[in-house]
Amino acid sequence: MAQYDYAKMSFYGTSYIGGTAAPDIGGYPGREEERRVVIPAPPAVEEQTAARTRVKNSQALSPVAVIGLLCSAVLLVFMLMARIQFTALSDKAVALEQQLSDLEVEQTRLLIDYESVFNMTEIEDYATSVLGMQRPRDEQIFYLNSSVPDKAVVIEGADDEKGPLDRLLDMLASIGEYFG
Repeated sequence: MAQYDYAKMSFYGTSYIGGTAAPDIGGYPGREEERRVVIPAPPAVEEQTAARTRVKNSQALSPVAVIGLLCSAVLLVFMLMARIQFTALSDKAVALEQQLSDLEVEQTRLLIDYESVFNMTEIEDYATSVLGMQRPRDEQIFYLNSSVPDKAVVIEGADDEKGPLDRLLDMLASIGEYFG
């Protein structure tokens, strides 16, 4: 940036010009002079002809793309078959759930019928009149009191008098009885 000498400030015309507005060299242009703006000419454009290349019009599929398409088609068919099976199983499950609810209603009805048939007074009447059973009398009822604790008694016998040879022979005899 140019340095300005503020002591040599100029007056042009009636206005004072100083500071950064003063031009660097040659002073302030007068009002009579016009500024010339130079517009450069556009660059010359030369046309170049490109070398012509021959373009293939035919397109080819790679073997990997063909294999990928076949795999995706097979997977699509498997997915459709699985969806059909899923739909059939869903329909069967709905039918079985309906059948289960019908059977639960039938079970409730049969339980009510069973409880209405199972009457204690009718059973007692049947047992006394048809089967000839009688109610027990008070003297026929006995209650057992088991206040004495249970205990086991070990009886010492002839087994303690046997020696080791006798015990071995008894064991072989029991094995022979098992296989014999």
